[in-house]
Amino acid sequence: MTTKTSNSIVRRYKFDAFLSHASQDADFANSVAHSLGQNRLKPWVDNSNLAFGSLLRDELQSAIGDSRAMVLLWSQPALESRWVMAEIFTAFHLNRFIIPCVLDATPLPQFLQNTAYLNRQRDQTDIGTKLALAIKASPSTANKVAPWLGSRSQVVQSLVNGIGAAQIATVMAMTEDFQKAAEANVHTSDALKSAKQLAPFDPMILNLAGYQCKNDYMFAHWDEIQAGRAPKDPLLNQGERHFFDALCVDPSDPSALNGLGSILMFERELDAAEFFQRRAIDIVKRSGGNYEAAQQDLELILYFKQKQTQ
Repeated sequence: MTTKTSNSIVRRYKFDAFLSHASQDADFANSVAHSLGQNRLKPWVDNSNLAFGSLLRDELQSAIGDSRAMVLLWSQPALESRWVMAEIFTAFHLNRFIIPCVLDATPLPQFLQNTAYLNRQRDQTDIGTKLALAIKASPSTANKVAPWLGSRSQVVQSLVNGIGAAQIATVMAMTEDFQKAAEANVHTSDALKSAKQLAPFDPMILNLAGYQCKNDYMFAHWDEIQAGRAPKDPLLNQGERHFFDALCVDPSDPSALNGLGSILMFERELDAAEFFQRRAIDIVKRSGGNYEAAQQDLELILYFKQKQTQ
């Protein structure tokens, strides 16, 4: 809801802050929520009243959208939590400002490292008051992201181009000659290992590693996938983590968003998959392009969602 003032339009939110935290940090999250309440702010904190059945179930995504800002309680458990990571990028793509509060020595995601943050050890005596002030002063837009300043050698760029093309080709060949495509996938995986040794932190290498996990999963479970019974597999978690790592560098990376959406589709997290696929498509569209691969994945996701309702 919005209300007009003489100088601007002010949006009114149901919550002042969405508290994102790992389950291991629930006690601290509840203490922060209590402190914010004493400062006349209304936080939203997940006390596990919602059953884990959908990564971005409607209520959770709505809570992020209904909050003025996100307070990110950052720790090693938070880094390892797919729930927290998904909440971070959901908040960013819902244009919500993220206020980090670090709980241990775990480095923040790269795109947040230039953002002013609170520290539990340093600010513990008045952390509630400081967080309240930060929430009230937070901008009404997502955090600004510094451009990636890394460089890519010609050798690495050549590997990136070749591996990307090979990954697409092997998937397209699966229905024509599965065995031949599977053999080609092994060669592509070997080439990726060489690329990861040369540039293990390059965002595009991270994306390719995520897509390779997805492709390996498809070759390992093709018959089950075709029968509509895509099983759980650590490959999906590994692929998801690679895409999260790439998004920590650039949360608007359409390739990482598309890859994350495709992984979530296999994990049957269809609402989350649709959300990230649409963001990938919109980002490319704004630059004048057309992301056909993401559009195809989105159509497949929407088909599966329709089947669920029948």
